[in-house]
Amino acid sequence: MIVIKRDGREVNYDRSKIQTAIRKANAEVPPEEKVQEDVIDEIVTYVETRNRKRMLVEDIQDIIEQKLMAGGKYELAKTYIIYRYQ
Repeated sequence: MIVIKRDGREVNYDRSKIQTAIRKANAEVPPEEKVQEDVIDEIVTYVETRNRKRMLVEDIQDIIEQKLMAGGKYELAKTYIIYRYQ
């Protein structure tokens, strides 16, 4: 999959970037807001199973936020949103 960055550049999809971003947000929230590695893997797998040849980075980030909120991890989702803009 090709990821289209905010500046229009196209880069190859790298699942580790999603994992790293969620882990960094995870490190900044209280224990009850954290997600386990298996949840992170589920989110990444969901993005990958969208079977899109090209995807905007914003769309990937929106999916991650939605999945975190669907799991009741609102503070983590907020922290992730802040992290993604830094």
